[in-house]
Amino acid sequence: MKSLLRQIPQISKVVEIFKKKYPEIYVVKAAREVAEKYRKEIIEGKRKDLNGFLEDVERKIKSLMKPNIKRVINATGVVINTNLGRAPLSKDVINFISEIANGYSNLEYNLEEGKRGSRIAHIEKYLNELTGAESSFVVNNNAGAVFLVLNTLAEGKEVIISRGELVEIGGSFRIPDIMKKSGAILREVGTTNKTKVSDYEGAINQNTALLMKVHKSNFYMEGFVEEVKLEDLVKLGHKYGIPTYYDAGSGLLINLKEFGISVDEPNFRDCISLGIDLVSGSGDKLLGGPQAGIIVGKKNLIEKIKKNPIARALRIDKLTLSGLEMTLKLYFEKRYEDIPVIRMLTQDEKALRQKAKRLEKLLKDIPGLKISVIKDKAKPGGGSLPELELPTYCVAIRHDRLSSQELSRRLRLAEPPIVCRIREDQLLFDMRTVFHEDLKTIKKTLQELLSI
Repeated sequence: MKSLLRQIPQISKVVEIFKKKYPEIYVVKAAREVAEKYRKEIIEGKRKDLNGFLEDVERKIKSLMKPNIKRVINATGVVINTNLGRAPLSKDVINFISEIANGYSNLEYNLEEGKRGSRIAHIEKYLNELTGAESSFVVNNNAGAVFLVLNTLAEGKEVIISRGELVEIGGSFRIPDIMKKSGAILREVGTTNKTKVSDYEGAINQNTALLMKVHKSNFYMEGFVEEVKLEDLVKLGHKYGIPTYYDAGSGLLINLKEFGISVDEPNFRDCISLGIDLVSGSGDKLLGGPQAGIIVGKKNLIEKIKKNPIARALRIDKLTLSGLEMTLKLYFEKRYEDIPVIRMLTQDEKALRQKAKRLEKLLKDIPGLKISVIKDKAKPGGGSLPELELPTYCVAIRHDRLSSQELSRRLRLAEPPIVCRIREDQLLFDMRTVFHEDLKTIKKTLQELLSI
């Protein structure tokens, strides 16, 4: 064993072999990691020779040189897949971000007046026009928006909210925790399944700063349930002169019923038209843009939010701002088909079946695969539209040698990674979230994986 340990190549010699081919920093790190791995295996009696050492080092170098964040093919059927980065962006948006990132910009410079300007001014007119709000503001995400609203308007004061709306969002973040950190005092009313206007009214006192409602975007309740309607909350707020705030969550800008999706999902414009004083939502969910927290509503309240020093800590950068501006521009021009999330949510079954048939045809000559096209259900995802199931078509495959779990694992580790779902020991490629340009990549990847 000691003799074999002494034969492990010195790091300096490995560097000499690879230094002309790869950056030295990666060679040194890879050589050390592989040497340590071999040393451990020898001591544990799991390795009897050094065969493949240099090959393992080179594989490790290539692995280290790859970026950690990768472009992934989403074949899960979950449109707004949080784990896979939520909303994919439009090509127009991507090109505009690239243009702005490639040089200087008028981010905070008023070109007409020749002096410092506001970064939010670039998108405020779009947001006001699209939502019907008096004013608007944007921060880095919707949790930040909720925090900023509460801290600005209710620090040290009470915020009344239904017990049934104290939700937990992604990453174990909970509305009560955000409220506590904001300095607002939580005053929960009603019960888990039933809250009435009288519950809100009974809790109002001299220290009440805000009447708040949270959209249950990532779950739903049915049966013996009751919640306060937005319009009733508005009336109550007007009666006592207390602002109303609605965390709409999913950031929907349009009425999905116009596209044949029969859901009662709140959108910004409808909420503002009902008289809610402030509404916030995410930029990278149903809106289909980059991550952002959008706040729209009454001008006097938005002005207070803008002046809060914490707003600077939550502000969005120029790339996010550019992506959001171009996304809003697409909405303004009614180019909904160019927004990937909207396009995927509204794809018709015929188009999905045609796409599935095309992939089936591409895969039919790969040995060992049993292929079929099946009808199934997809999900919007991202904590949005929890009740909605979208009809979809999938290409289902089985391999005569590999289990579906093993094939799924290999696809996840491929370049680019392909993430599918498994049902009844079949690997499903859901066409609702697979782009046309990815079909040939799926074929090529499967061919390479199954030829090993």
